[in-house]
Amino acid sequence: MSTTQTNFRLDTQAKEQFEAIVNRLGMTSSTAYNLFVNATIQRQGLPFDVVLDPLSDPDEMKKVIAELRYRVEEANGPDAKWYSLAEVEKELGLHP
Repeated sequence: MSTTQTNFRLDTQAKEQFEAIVNRLGMTSSTAYNLFVNATIQRQGLPFDVVLDPLSDPDEMKKVIAELRYRVEEANGPDAKWYSLAEVEKELGLHP
């Protein structure tokens, strides 16, 4: 099978970190790139999900919090106690 050379720009620090990781995995960066390309071809898309975290949007986070409050109140009544993370951690014995 014939091969071709491909060039692209990559941040120097990212390249160094990438090479260190793939070398620890026992391969070269060229092998890793080929794995990526072949996996993309096989999947007919990127071999990993490319998505936005819906909770990174403040409006979406507000909707999630409102839904959570609604469900807790439905299950426990409007006087349900809300605990802070610190209170939950203390209750679980994670912090003194």
